[in-house]
Amino acid sequence: MDRTTRKLADLTRRLTFDDLPKTALEAAKARILSTLAVSLAAFDMEPVRISRKLAQPVAAGPAATIFGSLARTAPDMAAFVNSAMVRSLDMSDTYVMAAVSHPADAFPSILAVAEAEGLNGRELLLATALIYEVQCRFVEVVPYNERGWDQTPVVALGAALGCSRLLGLDDKQIENAIALAVVPNLALNQTRTGMLSMWKGMAGPQGARAGVFAAYLAREGMTGPDGVFEGKYGLWKQMMGGESYDLPLPDRFDGHTFAVQQTMIKSFPTRFNCQVPVFAAQRLRSMIDVADIESLKIESIRQAFARWLDAPEIWKPETRETADHSLPCTVAMGLLDGTITPRMMEEARFKDDDVRALMAKCAIDLPEEFARLAPATRCCRLTAKLKNGETVVASYRRSLEEDIADPGWPQAVDKFSTLTRERLPARAREQLIERVANVEREQRVDSIIQLTALE
Repeated sequence: MDRTTRKLADLTRRLTFDDLPKTALEAAKARILSTLAVSLAAFDMEPVRISRKLAQPVAAGPAATIFGSLARTAPDMAAFVNSAMVRSLDMSDTYVMAAVSHPADAFPSILAVAEAEGLNGRELLLATALIYEVQCRFVEVVPYNERGWDQTPVVALGAALGCSRLLGLDDKQIENAIALAVVPNLALNQTRTGMLSMWKGMAGPQGARAGVFAAYLAREGMTGPDGVFEGKYGLWKQMMGGESYDLPLPDRFDGHTFAVQQTMIKSFPTRFNCQVPVFAAQRLRSMIDVADIESLKIESIRQAFARWLDAPEIWKPETRETADHSLPCTVAMGLLDGTITPRMMEEARFKDDDVRALMAKCAIDLPEEFARLAPATRCCRLTAKLKNGETVVASYRRSLEEDIADPGWPQAVDKFSTLTRERLPARAREQLIERVANVEREQRVDSIIQLTALE
């Protein structure tokens, strides 16, 4: 097996629950609660409804539960449907460095396996830390998006390793799970180009499903190809043009900041890099009457938006998947309404005349000063020229250090309460928050999943 495969398998085998500091456990719990929140809020969305139709009940063998309906199906299909819920709002946590990671996409895979195998909350927390570590360290150094590839194999890799740990696979089986997850699941970044389709939110779920399938195949003795990364036709050669990468996986865990502590929990149902611009829009809104804007200059980070500037669909989005990736659209909605909510996106607020009229007043600049700070610091500056000739400026920045310093539990609780208020009875909401807060005490993860039953 190649060096990268061995490193990943070694991390999977070495990491234990006792290696996780309190800060990492708190961060993991916050991200689990955030993930459950966005999942239940997305239950009725069309991509989720379509996915649920394909999840057939099982009569024998391992089974796992679909959030909300509590229907029982095969673990890989439960992972697919539940991950579709995680992604459909585009409101789960995100990590953006050399490429983009939505690590929570893989969480339903480990939850499905933990449920199917009767495992406990400590094992789920360990697997959560592992899926985050694998995916986030990969995107720290491998710029696969700019090479034209999507995140499916990275989610599949994280999911396969988390599931491998839960299934107690040995070294050889873990290496096979890696191969079986990555090699069959390379995905084109055409998914996120042009007018975006439902599949924009389904590429991650496909990886989650593939990771579960790969781990179970490996447990039963299925072998995968050698040279997944460094081979003649491996990932580095085929996906990255022959350039090799050394994944920054930890050799030791004392003093280590885990990736699960580093992701940003989203506040709005928009693309990650549109979060800071919406916060900037909220600031500007508090300073002016939006109706007085004559023109608006939006400045943000080049790495995030350069390839979108000339795309006509970004300036006149027709789908929610395109709207939540549009810098001028999300800024306009934030200015006009003070926030962006799932309901606004579902009701196509982005098509309204006042949103389109404000977008027409926008111009975008991607200054070098912001490019130098990214991706560790995300910046946005809004400069509004008013009808009376006055100029008003509002800025917002968010750094990786701030993400790490805030485990995110209060934000996750508020997010869960807000998104599930019309979905779950008050008592069920309180119980779910309490069980996630103390998930390491749960003898089986089923107890959490059963509380997701929708009214």
